[in-house]
Amino acid sequence: MATRATQLRILQAALELFNEHGTAAVSSNRIADRCGISKGNLQYHFGNKREIIYAVFQQAIGEMDAGWYRDHLAPTLEHMAAMFVRQLQLILKYRFFYREMADLLRQDPQLRKRFADNRERRMRDLERFMLTLQARGLMRFPPDPRRLRSIVDVTWIVNENWLNYMDYHDRQVTVEAMLEGYAEILEVLRPYLCADPQQITQESYLTIERLATQSSAEAVARSAAAGN
Repeated sequence: MATRATQLRILQAALELFNEHGTAAVSSNRIADRCGISKGNLQYHFGNKREIIYAVFQQAIGEMDAGWYRDHLAPTLEHMAAMFVRQLQLILKYRFFYREMADLLRQDPQLRKRFADNRERRMRDLERFMLTLQARGLMRFPPDPRRLRSIVDVTWIVNENWLNYMDYHDRQVTVEAMLEGYAEILEVLRPYLCADPQQITQESYLTIERLATQSSAEAVARSAAAGN
């Protein structure tokens, strides 16, 4: 099998096992077994589990790079709601990382730097998106750029930790749970909205319901196809 194809199989197996059991409970041998390859073959591609975790995170960044840096070209409140759903979907896919983030970043300086660089890039892009909303008259932010950064920080914290919050309360990731999370973000942004907050809430919720329902249907279809 081609090298790249084997690497992708390893990363997919690792992602599944990490999500199911956590990184501490998953050894390189277990990943090799899930792939149906030898430990030596796995070590040919990745020297140890830390390298696998780093490569999985790089894969997540690749998904962001595929389209997340053009948000400012769609400066609408509907797109802002879509961005929230998109982030939750990525966190759900790579949930082991977000559950164990503090420990994983503490253990691997290279991963910590890569995460910090990516986060800073995302924050700058979110600020740019917010400013395009302001340019269209949809929002009005304080002139001090530090305050805008603080606003973006708070919305990021809510978004990035919402699924963990659901876990703490033994709740499933449902459309209703997504709507609750977005309601928290809108509450942070409410003082800066120029349009009718009630209308914005209704339109945003419709966007989230549509995207979340569509994603659930696609997930069921993929599962059924895999079963065949």
